[in-house]
Amino acid sequence: MTSHTSAAADTWLGALDRLRRVPGPYFRATLDVTEAAKQLGASVETVYALIGAGLPAEEGRGGPRLDYHDVANLGLAAGLGRSLGELAEGRMLRMAAGEPEGWVKERTWRLRLTAPCDADGCPGERPTTPRPELLDGTLLDFADAGDHIVATVVTRGLPDAPRTAAVRAVYDDLLAELDDGTYQFGWLPHRLRALPATAAAHGMVDCRVAAWIMERRAREAGLAARVRVGFVLGLVGVEHAWTEVLEGDRWLPLDPVLAFLARRHRTSNPAFTDFCRGSVHNRLLAWPAAADRPLVAHDCALGGRVTLACNQLMGR
Repeated sequence: MTSHTSAAADTWLGALDRLRRVPGPYFRATLDVTEAAKQLGASVETVYALIGAGLPAEEGRGGPRLDYHDVANLGLAAGLGRSLGELAEGRMLRMAAGEPEGWVKERTWRLRLTAPCDADGCPGERPTTPRPELLDGTLLDFADAGDHIVATVVTRGLPDAPRTAAVRAVYDDLLAELDDGTYQFGWLPHRLRALPATAAAHGMVDCRVAAWIMERRAREAGLAARVRVGFVLGLVGVEHAWTEVLEGDRWLPLDPVLAFLARRHRTSNPAFTDFCRGSVHNRLLAWPAAADRPLVAHDCALGGRVTLACNQLMGR
């Protein structure tokens, strides 16, 4: 075994030791070993070694099967830059590169919106309308285009920052807990992220759970707070959630999750940490949905679930 191979094995085992595993009631063994290896950017032999070291798996037809979220979160925890989750995260966090002036300038986007259902035979739903005006943007057009919607929106960033220690603490405390591992950021099963108190009790957060924690803490401190949902825009939009706290006559967005993730990427500007404490980024697009509801309502007779997709259309 070469020193390089040994170091990689140690990294995987260290990540497995830190991994907050999907709790039993939410575990779904859907990935075979080959698929898991592709997700991790690792060899099949590495996946088998990780199973032997304790990565949860169920024996199925054709061999062991693993939970998608356990595998994705293991890749994030390893930090080798090879997993599909890390590559997707890196693309999203390009928003943290460059100078702050670029984070607030006005941008116009043409977006392709779809809301397909994961049940065979179900056509899905018509996508709901975004509300860019909730973050001082503008909706220019929202038109049917056959099997999808084309929306044209203008987004605008806004630099701001808290003026009181109470509001700063809502952001700073959770960021510190992400940094020290009190909470581990990761990808959560749909049923678990719908129960933020349960996820938080397991020390597991995604953006929605983190936003819920901050909303609760802000209200306990006597502050008006709400959770806002939407997308981080890009070639492939990423569903996101953040907390807004009322200070004086304005609602300040607090997003320590984006700050935490940005610090994992060397191209990020260090100023992004302070920017996420109260400022609006020009890649954020808000939706009017309640925080505890999906972005598109869907009552499927086949038991399926829709997922809103919001991707950039290039060209005119």
